[in-house]
Order: sequence, then structure tokens, then C-alpha cells
Amino acid sequence: MATLFVENLTVADFSFLHSKRGMVGESWLVDLELTGDLDHQGMVFDFGHIKKRIKQAIDERVDHRLLVPVDCDQASVVERDNDTSLEWQYRGGTIRMVVPSESLLLMPGTEVSKASLTLHLMELVQSVVPENVHEVRIILREEDTGTAPYYHYSHGLKKHDGNCQRIAHGHRSNIHIFENGRRSRYWEKLWADRWEDIYLGTREDLEGTYYIDEIPHHRFRYDAPQGHFELVIPEDHCYLIDTDSTVEQLAAHIAEQLAEEAPGKHFRVRAFEGVGKGAIAEAGENLPGKAHSGWLSGAAVI
Repeated sequence: MATLFVENLTVADFSFLHSKRGMVGESWLVDLELTGDLDHQGMVFDFGHIKKRIKQAIDERVDHRLLVPVDCDQASVVERDNDTSLEWQYRGGTIRMVVPSESLLLMPGTEVSKASLTLHLMELVQSVVPENVHEVRIILREEDTGTAPYYHYSHGLKKHDGNCQRIAHGHRSNIHIFENGRRSRYWEKLWADRWEDIYLGTREDLEGTYYIDEIPHHRFRYDAPQGHFELVIPEDHCYLIDTDSTVEQLAAHIAEQLAEEAPGKHFRVRAFEGVGKGAIAEAGENLPGKAHSGWLSGAAVI
């Protein structure tokens, strides 16, 4: 018997429903261990096949979905053909959705946690590994950002030709903000607090605002290649922007807002989309003695 491991096999970017926080965007790194007998190649499992088979299975099952604990009393789920209607009651208000079923992961249990998702993924991986693999171990973990601020956000990108078009998926994201060339924890903390457990909605997708039990709720709706999407969510858990919520446009929005809130200063924003990727934008006054390329309020993917 031997054990092999793969660190950072993939990053699961998703949102889930929480009993108190509502809709929460998350990004968990996935580490893998496989224990079993050596095959004819002297391997437990070929690393190349792990990425093709196991990573693909995990990504298809979890990535860019909304995870729903269907045994929780707060959840009401009705499946019709290829669509699912969902209602989630929590202390902040009500979340209602009508979405293609493939954009959700309905999980047994009363909560979504590392433990519950780990068990779910272990069963999935066990079904796709060869017979000589006897034990599967999965470790889910957040990116270690130390004391740096971060935020959880959910969104949907109706124009995306992949799974980002799903109206409720999300990320746990770090943010770096530089004011006049120096990193500012003050501004980073301010934006992390501003976007804590937030839904980032595009004004164009906002159908209206309604009251449910005297609480104002935004209703978003759009059609995308995967189908029709509708979301009702408490207004105070939303942040509206005038553009789509791609990370390039989010970085530019933050930089431009900073320049308005602190005139006369220069800001450089590195906004992350989950782990290890994101966009850079700059706005405000030029730094003394520093030439810029003419895109101070633009963004560039990193």
C-alpha cells in the first residue's frame, strides 16, 4: 500500500446558503490523498489522470454552483423538469430563486460545511478512481491570507458563455489597495466590510424592489444560454453597480469610488476573484514623478 498526494488540485468557487448569513460566496482549495496498491506501472494512480478525471469531476459537481442543504427547515425546494424553485428563510429576510437545476447542488443535511462537502466529494472521487485505490482523503481549506482583509461575494454574469452565467455563484476574495504608492489596510478593511457576504448585482438585471414581511428585497432576472434565472434577495445584502460584475469591472469600480471618496489621491487596486487570479485598476491623481500608461481608470487581468 502507498499514498500519493496532490496539493491545490483545484479551487472550488461557489456560493452556499447559511442559516444566519444568507447567501455566502466561498473559495476552498482542494487537497487530495489517495491510498492503494501499486498498479502495473508502480503507481497508485497516474498524476495526469488525476487532473483529467478527479479535478474535472469535482469542478463539474461543485464549481460555480449554489449549494443548498435541503434537510434544513429554512429551505423549500421544488424541482420541475429542468428548473428548480427555491425559497430560503433567514434572519435577514427571504431568498427566492427560479433557476436551471444544473446551477444548484442540493446536498443532504442541515448545513453546508467543510465536513459535509468533504464527505460528498469523497464519495464522488471514490466513484471515479480505479479499483486499486482503497482510500480517498480530501482536505478543503481557505487560502491563507494572514491578517489581510477579504470579503465573500456572490454574483452572476449573464453574458458569460460558461458557468459564470449562473446567477448565484461566488468567491472568497482578497483585496490589495495602494494609496499614493503605499498599501492601505484602512481602505482594504473598509471595502471588506462593505462587501461582507454581499450580492453584487448589475442594475440592468434589476427587475424591481419589493417588500416581503416589511423588508425591501431586490429582484434580479435575466436569460442566459443555460436558461432563465431569477433571484429575490434582501436589499441590504446587495450592492448595485452600473456594469457587469466581472473582476475587471469590479476592480475599476473600486478604484473609481476610492478616487471620488478621497480626491487628490492616486489609488491602485488589486481585486481578487477567488484564489490567485484577479484584476488591477488605477484611478485618481497621478503620483508625483510617475508616468502612467493612460488607463488610470481601466483594468487589466493578472
